[in-house]
Amino acid sequence: MKITVAKGAGFCFGVRRAYKILEAEIEASKQSGARVFTLGSFVHNPLIIEELRSRGVPPITEAELPAIAESASADSPVTVVLRTHGVSKELAAYTAEMSVKNPHFKTVDCTCPCVSHIHRIVEKESEENTEDKLIVIIGDPEHPEVKAIRSYSECECLVFPTLEALKTLKTDKKQVVCVAQTTQKITECKLCQNYLLNLFTSCNIYDTICKVTEERQTEVQKLAGKSDVMLIIGGRESSNTNKLYEISKRIQPKTFFVERISELPLECIGPNTNLGISAGASTPDSLIEEAIKAMSNIEKNTEDFATLFNESEMNLPRTGSLVKGVVVGINDREITVDLAANLTGIISSNDISDDEEVVNNLKIGDEIEAIVVKKDDSQGIVFLSKKQAETRVNKGKIEAAFKNGDIIEGKIVEVATNKDGVAKGLVISALSTKLFIPASQTGVAKDGDISALLGTVQSVKITELGTGRRAVASISVVAREKRNAEIEEFWSTLEVGQVFEGTVKSMTDYGVFVNIGPVDGMVHKSELSWKRFRIPSDIVSVGDKLTVYIKDLNVEKRRISLGCKTAENNPWNVFMSKYSKGDVASVKIASIMTYGAFAEIVDGVDGLIHISQIALKRIGNPAEVLHVGDVVDAKITEIDEENKKVSLSIRELLENTDVTEEEAPAEDTPADDAE
Repeated sequence: MKITVAKGAGFCFGVRRAYKILEAEIEASKQSGARVFTLGSFVHNPLIIEELRSRGVPPITEAELPAIAESASADSPVTVVLRTHGVSKELAAYTAEMSVKNPHFKTVDCTCPCVSHIHRIVEKESEENTEDKLIVIIGDPEHPEVKAIRSYSECECLVFPTLEALKTLKTDKKQVVCVAQTTQKITECKLCQNYLLNLFTSCNIYDTICKVTEERQTEVQKLAGKSDVMLIIGGRESSNTNKLYEISKRIQPKTFFVERISELPLECIGPNTNLGISAGASTPDSLIEEAIKAMSNIEKNTEDFATLFNESEMNLPRTGSLVKGVVVGINDREITVDLAANLTGIISSNDISDDEEVVNNLKIGDEIEAIVVKKDDSQGIVFLSKKQAETRVNKGKIEAAFKNGDIIEGKIVEVATNKDGVAKGLVISALSTKLFIPASQTGVAKDGDISALLGTVQSVKITELGTGRRAVASISVVAREKRNAEIEEFWSTLEVGQVFEGTVKSMTDYGVFVNIGPVDGMVHKSELSWKRFRIPSDIVSVGDKLTVYIKDLNVEKRRISLGCKTAENNPWNVFMSKYSKGDVASVKIASIMTYGAFAEIVDGVDGLIHISQIALKRIGNPAEVLHVGDVVDAKITEIDEENKKVSLSIRELLENTDVTEEEAPAEDTPADDAE
């Protein structure tokens, strides 16, 4: 077998430079304790992203950036590395501003110099004649590099991935400036440039395809023409790797896109195969070397190559690989596992599991997964760790829960303290992993005792993946989201006129705030009571129950206006439904004036007993006969509905009584005594 690797395969200058800068930041963080993140995927290669994440350097989204920037502190500084594809002009300005505001937050720009060069071109071209100028970018409109380039244009800016797409261009602009994505296919780009030159009299073409990309595409074209099989190695999301694959596939149909070694097309490769290999700009040298090694091992034997691969040392358990086996022995010190290929696995008691239930319930015959930690080839023994396998599997679950924003349940197993013994948070066991909950995220008040939650089952969300430390979770976020959901659902059911039994939560001089379910509404003092009062505290107190109804809703501003006063509880309406002119009522003297006394007929309605209507004889002052609080019978003599006034009389009742007594004959006097 002849293996030929294309010139320039693997890391390009820009990626190699960026990776070197990132390595320096990772090393520096070990001393400073800084948390290191990459903004988006550092490069389009999943193996590098996985490797960086395992070293505590996860990618973050632009949406997560503000919260992470604000979390930077002296105890926990933050470094954010900007990806090789570059970021938008606005985002670059924002990160620079945050670095000035917060000395514990910094960004490191790893944008490829070729990409930065395009930013400068577009920005400079946008300084003049913006009204008549059009910027055309030849590239993928969804690629982060292209999105960043567009942000530097103050002119109209359009993106076209192909010549066919470009032919749809309709514009009245007089000047056109053309740049290309650094990894754009050369032939397609040339076609687009020629089309623009023929279409516009004023057309400024910039050759911005990376020279390394250009050379790499040329090399692949040559190599594909003289190879029996072509391997293109790299990430499937990598633009330049996809371009290499398209170029090679057009020339050599037996071209295979390989992201991982497990995807090697072994069945298509024989001892006499001329094999060509190229790789994208984000492909590490180690992956290319591993592919070459795998092909070289196959070349040494002329047997059936697929069978040979399955039985080769490459397919035997390797350190760090995940294997399955059956438990064949258990004792206090270790577990014996029967593996394939006549191998025996040993799991020490310390490497079984952190979960006591798993340890106690494990029995002979169970199938388990474990990680190979060491091999003894001479004895055919493989030393395993089930605990590490759980960690790997659970890490995936934790990452998925973090990515999807899932709510997970776990048990609080520990109170985390600092070196002075002061509680700084809780440790929850969830998905067989211990997560840290900061004290501020436990839902317990600042001065409360968080140890009260020890042993309880709690629902949490993962808010931060561990960067060499535990993942961080929050009880408060779940509670807040639950409350927000309840509030949203409650708001969707509200209508003007709905009646609630509410509780007075707080008061001001102009009204009271009443809790009705998960939200509060306000009752203005003019709607609080039919009674006369000066301020709300004269008639209600915090904690009082009030029957209220919705007078008005402002869903957009989240405001609810409530009322207590209704036609049904209007004292005047109550009075009118109960009494008429001429009725006698039992009334209570409420106040005494020089001209008469006011008496309460029903709660909220008073009537006036004029001084002339208090007694049969003339009196100088109502206080001679009546006192505040006295309950007396009075006749309703007048009702002024328009002005809501009532006149009362005690005298008329007294006169009627005297007349009745005078007219009635004495029981012991005979009818003819007068004679």
